Amino acid sequence: MPQRSFVLLVVTLLFFSCSSRCAVDGQTRTQRPSGTAKPPVSAKDDKWWAAQRSIEAAIQQLESYLRENPNGARVATAQQQLAALRNLSVSASRPEWVKMDSLAFLDIPQWRVASVEARADKTRVQLEIRCDRQDGGSCHFQRFDRIPLVLVDSSGQYYSMLESTPAPADIKYRTDGQALISSGRVVMFTVDFAPLAPSAVSGQIYYRDDNQAKPAVFSVLRH
Repeated sequence: MPQRSFVLLVVTLLFFSCSSRCAVDGQTRTQRPSGTAKPPVSAKDDKWWAAQRSIEAAIQQLESYLRENPNGARVATAQQQLAALRNLSVSASRPEWVKMDSLAFLDIPQWRVASVEARADKTRVQLEIRCDRQDGGSCHFQRFDRIPLVLVDSSGQYYSMLESTPAPADIKYRTDGQALISSGRVVMFTVDFAPLAPSAVSGQIYYRDDNQAKPAVFSVLRH
């Protein structure tokens, strides 16, 4: 693969995307559901969202080129570039773990988005939660069936939570109803939200009301 062509393509897209203000925090949002706390977004997050949109834009442009020019002179190169960018997008859709609270206490678990499936009638998200403490103690978090989540895409559009799978049968609860998971354990929840807009390529998830959690971010891979 002509490495120079690939690098120029990605750098050019990143330049034009990063030159605009990020839609997540910089532009006017659609109306926020009542009681919803604004998610914390940093300058680093802005750059991350911009990079995801650039990757997705490059994928869409290469797919369009291949559809319109199946026998074009650059088909082989475009196919290699497309495969590389799809791998980048897949990696981006499974980001690092973040604490489920703005305070980094030992008993606060971490979470991340494991996968996102954009369906016609819903957006199905797999969320992973783990207790990363090393002293044998437990972590606790608010159950999604009691304290619902909300999804916000890269343009600031809000999507309400439809339903969530219950916690595993062996999960214990505190007297205040919060779920407990033991040290080193990872649990997964399937959470459905309203259908994503076709233009959505990334987003974040957090508690809808009185949010204290750091958002679990994701990008959407569309084929």
